[in-house]
Amino acid sequence: MSTRNARCPCGSGQKFKRCCAQLADTASATALADAAVGKRIQVWAAAHHRDALNAAWTQITAGCDDALGDADVQLIATWIFNDRELEGGGTAAELYSRLHGLDAEEREIAARIAGARLGLMRVVRVVPGLWIELEDHTRQDLVRVVSRGVSAHVSRGDMIVARRMDGPPTPSLWGPVGIVSADTGPSLSALIEARIITLGLKDATDAVAKAMHSASMEVTILLSPALRRPVLERRAA
Repeated sequence: MSTRNARCPCGSGQKFKRCCAQLADTASATALADAAVGKRIQVWAAAHHRDALNAAWTQITAGCDDALGDADVQLIATWIFNDRELEGGGTAAELYSRLHGLDAEEREIAARIAGARLGLMRVVRVVPGLWIELEDHTRQDLVRVVSRGVSAHVSRGDMIVARRMDGPPTPSLWGPVGIVSADTGPSLSALIEARIITLGLKDATDAVAKAMHSASMEVTILLSPALRRPVLERRAA
């Protein structure tokens, strides 16, 4: 991370404090507000849809005998609240965002969280500790997302599975991020291609987005070492 009076590492030629530092500071404050709303979504869902959440947990962890690490739990929890449709339609995040009585800011943040769907993206450029420029294969565009944590652990050319969350103030990433490895890449590609064919989306511009959403549980399993192991063992048997 640059000192605030040094040249900004993004290459703008400006001092860091007058360039990306301002963006990073604003994004950090926004991330705290987003996380607080995310926690309230979980608390509300646990109070009103506990049985459905427990059923979702049982469904995705079926056959897993390994102890789940923090990363596994975060992956599963994000799938449950962002992707798993509840009875009557809608995810927990979507239903929370539609509740009566929410103030405008709470509703706006909850809607942004609900809209953060799984995406497949390639890292084009990265400034560690600040932001990542991504080629989003799901939305078919180029986007710069602010993420201090993830930007410190990815490199140019990496393929990642992540949930892109729109601003304001700027696009960011919601929840855990999976780096597609040599082990998971072929399985992920095969899964997406098969789902595109099954859904009849071969010529659709949003084929990858719809396939990722439809296969969100399977994608989550691929990203989790603890959940992935029994699946690979069954295939090898």
